[in-house]
Amino acid sequence: MVDIEKVRERKKLRLDILGELYQLWFSGGEISMSGTKRDIYQERNTERHLAFHYLLSMGFIDITPMGGKGMDEVLSISITVKGIEFLESNLEDEQKIDVNICEQ
Repeated sequence: MVDIEKVRERKKLRLDILGELYQLWFSGGEISMSGTKRDIYQERNTERHLAFHYLLSMGFIDITPMGGKGMDEVLSISITVKGIEFLESNLEDEQKIDVNICEQ
């Protein structure tokens, strides 16, 4: 059986990552997150690591290797147009839910 709470936590983690990348994109400064795999993912096959791979597979982020090897490899990660649209539409959906709850 699927643990609904775990699903919600994973979705929140992915949206949080997209939110962070979205803020960077529109900040007027650095437009990408960069650091070693160890800094970004923490460890291999963690929820955070899997979230980045999910977002990459969906086309919501770009990950560009910048050099190094193994967990010391430096990556540059940025949000894509598809990721921006997905995040903004999710925020709009949440606002509609909030409005409906307030109206009841």
